[in-house]
Amino acid sequence: MEDIPSQLIINWDQTGISVVPGSSSTMAPYGLRHVEIVGMGDKRQITAVIGASVSGEFLPPQLIFTGKTPACHPNGVTFPADWHITHTENHKANESTMKDYITKVIVPYIEKIRSQLPQRHVASPQPAFVRSDVPVYH
Repeated sequence: MEDIPSQLIINWDQTGISVVPGSSSTMAPYGLRHVEIVGMGDKRQITAVIGASVSGEFLPPQLIFTGKTPACHPNGVTFPADWHITHTENHKANESTMKDYITKVIVPYIEKIRSQLPQRHVASPQPAFVRSDVPVYH
């Protein structure tokens, strides 16, 4: 791996993000007998898939919303063009979303970095190393 530039050594992982923050505590005027805890049972989440290179550059994220059609994506939000916005029935990454992240985010990033590096050999492109911490569930 010594021959691979740090910009082309990439690790990516996923994390769940709560859309509606919840808490087990609240604030209310002293002496109030009935205090509602808002959002405690609301577990709406999205999944964010994020990659970074050893050189410290973050790749565009993939956001996975819950739903069967693009109508589940947030209204009135304009995401950066290089972000990959998608959906699954349960907001979790699966084989299809992982393939999409590779083809729509990682590969374009690698091609961009390769175009900026001096070419060692015209016939063979600069190698890259990509590692995923995303577990595969069946």
